[in-house]
Amino acid sequence: MTASLVVLLLLAPDAGAELRHALDASGVKAQGLGLLAGPAGEPPLLSVDPDEPRAPASNQKILVAAAALTLLGRDFHFETRIGLGEGGDLVVVGEGDPNLSGRLFGGDPTKVLRAMARDVAGKGVKSVRDVVLDASRFDKEYIHPDWPRDQLERWYCAPVAALVYNDSCWDVTVYPRARPGAAARIEVQPSLLDPAIVNNCATSSAGNVVHLGHVEGSDFEIRGRVSMESKGVAASVTVRDPVRFFGDAFRAALLVEGVAVEGTVREGSLPGAREILVYRTDLGRTLGVMLVQSQNLYAECVFKRLGQGSFASAAEALEGALRRLEVPTAGLVVRDGSGLSRENRVSARTIHGVLQAMRDEPLFVESLAAGGEGTLRKRYRDLGPRVRAKTGTIDGVSTLSGYVTGREGGRYVFAILANGASTTRARKLQDLVVTALARCP
Repeated sequence: MTASLVVLLLLAPDAGAELRHALDASGVKAQGLGLLAGPAGEPPLLSVDPDEPRAPASNQKILVAAAALTLLGRDFHFETRIGLGEGGDLVVVGEGDPNLSGRLFGGDPTKVLRAMARDVAGKGVKSVRDVVLDASRFDKEYIHPDWPRDQLERWYCAPVAALVYNDSCWDVTVYPRARPGAAARIEVQPSLLDPAIVNNCATSSAGNVVHLGHVEGSDFEIRGRVSMESKGVAASVTVRDPVRFFGDAFRAALLVEGVAVEGTVREGSLPGAREILVYRTDLGRTLGVMLVQSQNLYAECVFKRLGQGSFASAAEALEGALRRLEVPTAGLVVRDGSGLSRENRVSARTIHGVLQAMRDEPLFVESLAAGGEGTLRKRYRDLGPRVRAKTGTIDGVSTLSGYVTGREGGRYVFAILANGASTTRARKLQDLVVTALARCP
């Protein structure tokens, strides 16, 4: 061990020794590692360079969740409002609800907008002029400048706006045809829309190699091959303009439900519109998806909602929330809410401090993945809800922070931020620490 490693055996010498053994056995060097682990509300049993700021990856979402509960409150709801103008225009006013998808509707993304359109028709509306999209609650910086430019078509880089639909993605399933060389058959959700697709994916006798991306003049491109034996290859690709994507799909839903649209879909505002419908989604449901599934779009929508709708204002708001929680923030750098930016910096002490501050907030704790669930679906299955934690992974970064319940009901808090270690070794350390804490009283 280097001089930067400090082991504190203040309360449970055996547990502290086991944690130190876990660090030795993992092969993770103290350089690049920040770690705190110990009983809830008490000094740590193990401390490794806890004050050095490091890239947190998706452990950034822990900060966002705590800030949301602190600033917005556990009873907060995202609201999407629909109103009618005197001239016959229909306006949809969004504030960043990321839940307008098939996730809460049996996996069918058409249902949520059709339900909204049906409600409009139920108000006696038979036709509208323009569909006006008011997404002014957030700015138009849909993509953070730090996000990897070569991955912007991937679902985890989905553009964030005040009106988003279906995770700002096209969901695509690629099927083979009956003979090799034939162009693959494509099915797309949401089925309300008919995207322009460049199909360069062929049926093959070899294995599946399917890539989705953006090309000029189309909504997306599919290239590669799909095996004749395949029952379908599912993938997602981001949309370029999330607000327009929402608007086009909502217009289509209105038509399906018998509401004529005589004009266009356009962005803007409609002062004086008469509100006819309000749709609400609670914060708890949103945090559950954000943390259990590590859904980046959810994190960015919650993050921007903390501030004035921009990444920069959200960062200021989050830092203010941590100060209110009296969490140490030395060296903290906040760039985005998802942790996708490699420029974020947070210390193990800050993460540990947030977990300590939020340990008695059930909505926070129960929104974290349990063992065998979400991003922990292949880990800690034997421990189940005795582990509640958040993973984090980007290239060269592996993090895990959360809570463990000991064998006699004691509560333990840990934060492990590994930068530069191999993912295999970092996960070995995480697993050894979690297992050691689970054996504590």
